[in-house]
Amino acid sequence: MLKYSKVAKVAIDIRPLITGHAQRGIGAYTKHLTNEFKKGKWHLQFEFFESPTSPPPVSLIHHPYFDLFFHTLPIRKTTTRGVTIHDVIPLVFPEHFPIGIRGRLALFLQKRALKNTDFVICDSQNSKIDIEEKLGVSSDRIEVIYLAAGENFKKINDKKLLEHSRIRLKLPEKFVLYVGDVNWHKNLEGLLAAIAKIKTPTVLVGSAITDSNIEETKIIDEQIRKNNLSEIITKIGFLEEKDLIAIYNLAEVTVLPSFYEGFGLPVIESMACGTPVVCSNIASLTEIAERAAIFCNPHDERDIAQKIDYVLNLSPPEKEKLQEKSEEAARRFSWGKTAQKTVEVYQKYLRG
Repeated sequence: MLKYSKVAKVAIDIRPLITGHAQRGIGAYTKHLTNEFKKGKWHLQFEFFESPTSPPPVSLIHHPYFDLFFHTLPIRKTTTRGVTIHDVIPLVFPEHFPIGIRGRLALFLQKRALKNTDFVICDSQNSKIDIEEKLGVSSDRIEVIYLAAGENFKKINDKKLLEHSRIRLKLPEKFVLYVGDVNWHKNLEGLLAAIAKIKTPTVLVGSAITDSNIEETKIIDEQIRKNNLSEIITKIGFLEEKDLIAIYNLAEVTVLPSFYEGFGLPVIESMACGTPVVCSNIASLTEIAERAAIFCNPHDERDIAQKIDYVLNLSPPEKEKLQEKSEEAARRFSWGKTAQKTVEVYQKYLRG
């Protein structure tokens, strides 16, 4: 291991910014982290590279992503290095994520590469437990560092601006909001079953939401058709940040009824905008939202419906109190803190 110097060189693998990950959580993580590093206040010299197999000569390398079923992490280690693993959901629920022979081979190689990795960063204590169990990484090599909403995610008080966004995006006057993917663990089927009970306008946002080539999207579309929800469901694809912030501000409540999350970024983004959140009572979400969210049982569509309906029917003082709690909870997280904690991990391993 290279010894720590006063101005050590650290290389960040920014490949997620030029691949399909760019519009997903991994891309957002890489973008926000590198933006903080570029502010130049860390007493480290950063370099950014796009080819995982050809890193520059530095004292430490950080790969901010880890694919379970694609061999993306080089097995050979040239210097001190770490990797961020956001979650291992397919290994927790293998029955819902069939991987095939190629996937098994890639997972085998990725596990070998992990053995030649000095540290792992993850998003929550819950993910740490799963990474230790499912990937065989010892607990003392796993560092928990929380994510955050971008600094632009905040409450908008300009009513005219919000109304303009509502009209331009063709949104209902009042609506429930879901932001995310369509994978099984997101429990969109449970959400739609809950919406069918309370018949309230709902907006679904995410690049996969409108991709009819995805099998899970086809299932969701069929559920919407069978339950006659087409009149109250609005589907929107990928949104630029300014529109995503506007839609959080316009929503009555954001719902994340997942069976599992590594972190749950939409929870923090919504709270930062002062919008109440209904989310699952699962470990990672209770860990980050604490007492600021309304928690539901993701396996009980009636409970999901009741919790949404509860928020929709809050009195103005009750709603204002929940909004204040939401904003307060979101302020515990920032990308500055995420970067600071990450740098502390670098320094720990640079010093040996």
